[in-house]
Amino acid sequence: MRTHRIGYVYSNKRFVGELLEYDTPAGYEYSFTYAASYIASGLPQIGYKLPITHEPYRRNHLLPFFANLMSEGWVRRHHAKIARLDQDDKFGLLLGNGAELIGPVSVLTEYRGDDISSAIELISVPKKSLKGYQIDFPRSEFNAVAMESLGGVSISGVQPKMFLTYAKGKPKTLTNAVGMGPYIVKPSPNDFPELAENEFMVMQLCKAVGFNVAEHHLVPFSCGQLAYVTARFDLDRETGRRREFIEDLASALNVAPGNKSSDTLSYERAIKEAYQLSGGHVQLLKDGFLQVLMAYIVGNNDLHLKNISLSRASDSNRASGYTPIYDMVSVAPYKQYDNSGELSIWLLESEVERGFSTSSYEHYGYYTGHDFIAFAEAIGLGERAGKVLINDLGKKVAKAREKVIANAPGSEQLKQMMNDRITARLSTLTRPALG
Repeated sequence: MRTHRIGYVYSNKRFVGELLEYDTPAGYEYSFTYAASYIASGLPQIGYKLPITHEPYRRNHLLPFFANLMSEGWVRRHHAKIARLDQDDKFGLLLGNGAELIGPVSVLTEYRGDDISSAIELISVPKKSLKGYQIDFPRSEFNAVAMESLGGVSISGVQPKMFLTYAKGKPKTLTNAVGMGPYIVKPSPNDFPELAENEFMVMQLCKAVGFNVAEHHLVPFSCGQLAYVTARFDLDRETGRRREFIEDLASALNVAPGNKSSDTLSYERAIKEAYQLSGGHVQLLKDGFLQVLMAYIVGNNDLHLKNISLSRASDSNRASGYTPIYDMVSVAPYKQYDNSGELSIWLLESEVERGFSTSSYEHYGYYTGHDFIAFAEAIGLGERAGKVLINDLGKKVAKAREKVIANAPGSEQLKQMMNDRITARLSTLTRPALG
């Protein structure tokens, strides 16, 4: 067995340990080992499934914590093209693009010392408003510009996206960031017209009913087409430094990115795990329950485990809460994706184990309030709390949605589809329970 490639893992610019790839007769194997200096520092573990130990974590696959740091879909394909790597070469792509990641962890190709904080390059911080701003290139050039900008950095998710920063010498103008930037831009893909307007609308509704959401904007390209722009919430607003750990639930449950929507997963299991990782704070149960319920109401069947993340203080091993919501769209306008289920994974663990949700689901053939009450009971909130949360969120959405949707940019057809889906889902939540 010989060492094939090595990655040097840093967190908040402190050397954490070595990530190794071995070439064996049976194929590649991987190990991660905490450095003695990091263990001696008393700093926390870098991942929920990577407790501090002198023993190496050895697997015949790249550990999910590291695999989940990487981009997926469109960005991953472009990373592979730039580096001339197979897009299935996860370790190679991590080494090529791990210097700049969301959150404090980075993976470098060389050892630079135990403490490289003096080498920190501060990133510009997001502004509270981007009113009047525009992006200084047209939508038609997005792919070409992204190819120039994405080398060495990674953004999670499958949609086309890239980092933006402020254009020097051009007031109220955003341009591509070479490396990291304070904003992430997501244009509407050709196959998903008005997806930017869709996401803005849903996120505005989430904000209106009380969810903690990432700051978001609709900013035009130079051609006039709108793009969805979200501010980086992992950056300190004063310093631009990244300190808090950001870890999605796929990583927290030790699930590889390719299995983020697996039939073996349920929100019940995921939210219970988040609760345990927080040390047993009930707020994690409430917030997780409401995020899943909101996804159901707006018609978002893409709330997989990489779209829910936990935040953790840089000196703690316990989750402090969920990060702001950062990815929530409605699939109602896109028929090719609207028939793949009401949610990304099962609601209840009983659906995983026995294919059974509730007696009401057996009668209706879709989720109703009965299923979400069962969900509340299963995660430990209880029936009464579940009913209160469902009722309260339903009322808030019913009250806010008309104004939010009417005031948001977008075609009347898009708005009607969004409204119709919300109306239908609110109605299902009031169906009588059937035994």
